[in-house]
Amino acid sequence: MSFGEFEGRVGITKSLLEKVPMFHGKADKIKTNPDSKRKLIYTTNFIAKLVSCAFTDGPIDELKDYDVAESSNILAICLNNFFSECSQTKHIFETSVEDLSVEDVNQFKEYCILGRSVGLEVLGRLLYCTYDTDSSQDFAHEKVSELAQLDWSRPSHIWEGNVVLSNSSSSNPRASYKITASASAVKMAVEAAKAELGWL
Repeated sequence: MSFGEFEGRVGITKSLLEKVPMFHGKADKIKTNPDSKRKLIYTTNFIAKLVSCAFTDGPIDELKDYDVAESSNILAICLNNFFSECSQTKHIFETSVEDLSVEDVNQFKEYCILGRSVGLEVLGRLLYCTYDTDSSQDFAHEKVSELAQLDWSRPSHIWEGNVVLSNSSSSNPRASYKITASASAVKMAVEAAKAELGWL
C-alpha cells in the first residue's frame, strides 16, 4: 500500500490509524506481519481490507470515488463504538500502546479473532450489513452494538469450522487449531455470525 496517496481506501485507512485508538500506534505501516515484540497487532493492509469490506463487501475495492474525510469519519465513529462496546477488544481499545504489555498483545492475538487479518475482514463484511447505502450513508448504530455483543473469542462456536479449524490430533495447545482466511471460510463465518444475530 502506497503511503504517498491520500485518496480512496488508502486515505481512509490512514485517517483511521489516527482516529481509532484500537489501531493508533498498534499497526505496522511497512511490514506484512505485525511484530508482537514491538506491540503491533495490525498492518495497514489488514485495516485497508476492513475498510473496503465495510463499504463494498469486498476486500480489494480502491474506493476511488469515496470522500475520504466523510467516509473515514463515519467509519471511525462506527469502529470506536464497536471496539469500546465489545468485551474482547475493550482493554486493547482503551489502553495506549505505551501502556500495553507484549503479553497483552500476544494474548489478544491468540484469543480473539479480531487480532487477526481474517477477523477484521469478517468484521468489515458484517459492518457492510449495517451500512445504509441509500439514504444516510452511515452505519446503523443499533446493529453495530449487536455485533459488539457477539463472542469474538477464538474458541467461540461461531467461528468453529469456518475461520478456526481445530486440529485435535496435536498435543501442543498452540497447534490445536489453525486460522484460515480462505474466501469460503470468511463467507461461512459471516453467515454463522448473521445466524447467531438473527439477521438472516
